Amino acid sequence: MAVLTAVLLCVQAPAASAAPAASTRCLPGGVSTADQLIAEGLRPSMTGRRLGRLISGRHIACARAIVDQVLRRGLDQRAAVLAVTTAIAESTLNNHSVATDHDSLGLFQQRPSQGWGRPDQLVDPRYATDAFLNAMLRKHPRGAWLTGDIGAICQRVQNSAFPGAYAPEALDAQLIVATLLRSAPVPAGRRSGSSRATARPAAPAGPFQRILAAVGAELGPLTGRHDLALADWNRDGRPDLVVVTGTGTVTGKTEIRIMDGVSNFAAMLLTTATALGPTDDRHAYSVADWNGDGWLDLIVAQAGRVTVVDGASRFQRVLLDTATAPIATAGRMADWNGDGRLDLVSVQTARTSSRKVEVRVLDGASLFQQPLGSLLTTAEPAADDVEFRLADWNADRRPDLVILGRSGGRTTIRVLDAASQLRRYLVKATTAYDAADERHTLMIDDADGDRRPDLVAVQKFGTPTGRPEVTTFAG
Repeated sequence: MAVLTAVLLCVQAPAASAAPAASTRCLPGGVSTADQLIAEGLRPSMTGRRLGRLISGRHIACARAIVDQVLRRGLDQRAAVLAVTTAIAESTLNNHSVATDHDSLGLFQQRPSQGWGRPDQLVDPRYATDAFLNAMLRKHPRGAWLTGDIGAICQRVQNSAFPGAYAPEALDAQLIVATLLRSAPVPAGRRSGSSRATARPAAPAGPFQRILAAVGAELGPLTGRHDLALADWNRDGRPDLVVVTGTGTVTGKTEIRIMDGVSNFAAMLLTTATALGPTDDRHAYSVADWNGDGWLDLIVAQAGRVTVVDGASRFQRVLLDTATAPIATAGRMADWNGDGRLDLVSVQTARTSSRKVEVRVLDGASLFQQPLGSLLTTAEPAADDVEFRLADWNADRRPDLVILGRSGGRTTIRVLDAASQLRRYLVKATTAYDAADERHTLMIDDADGDRRPDLVAVQKFGTPTGRPEVTTFAG
């Protein structure tokens, strides 16, 4: 049940260095050719501490047994990911038939002495998976296991002496489960009338496959009108988390909170009401140095107007409040033409005449009265379920357009090169992260200082801890 001495040794040294423990096969037919091929295909992408690139067909066969039982129970992909994450951390996906840590047995290292079942039951993958799922459902009532940090959920079920053992294996589990689900038959009773049962999401590919960090921010749930940004407020070289609350505040004004990135968003750098009244869904927020004084300012844009609030005054003084040339949607700030002034980049992602994502840029040097060039029609199809960010992806000092999509239990990232007038893709990536609803905000920033943009995903509410949870994927 608990990850004890075996896990500590495995974290300190490669898994291959440990003497193999006696184990039994997970499926009646043993390891199939398909299992071996899946292992070979996944191996280059596996990054976990326990299994990683040592994955073999035998491990896939055991994961398949777990996933099959999850589907028989009528549970979904997330339940399978939780179960496989736990089995990787506990047994490295080996069905141990002889106890090596107290009386722990099987894929989940469950202990007969702790009431998990008889020894012969715990080495039966179906029984062991059911026992894990029963405990998961009991300890996370009302569907609490459907959201939140995977490592924390697994730890609550297992009550391990090493609670940090699970999170590092979550991405490997997501890769394995996604691959197995694409080839798995739909269980009886779920074949008709359920698009969810038959959907096969795209496989994770490209950057953003490795989790750099997964932490809980010391904030209450971020419900209502909130927007998030990453910016280095205190100039220590680490991006801080900026939370802008537009409506529903105690002061009746737009408020801003900044959490320290060095502390993993546990320390508050600033919390204040700003000089702005309430703002709503018509407004887009940017945090950038508008006037070159070294302080980050809050820039609030809506279609036809831009307001800049001075960071040096702790957001108590308005630097600029001006009408702009006509644009279709609220925009974000970036120095589009390299003149040292922030420009307003308006991106229309849906219902365009060209049926492509369209971009118009207003010149900051003209206080947004003049367009920079003509309307840009990108290579990206227009869609309702996408968002955009701006980031210098290829370090050419030009802001590229990042399109973030959410569908099929996956987050997709497509980057269009500004130097090509947004006609050429720099990257197309699919992650295993599911950001399919309003609980999640996605951001792009260099979180680890390697000069490559990373994906930062924030689940704002609905987590088991009640705190927003921040997961960073390496770019």
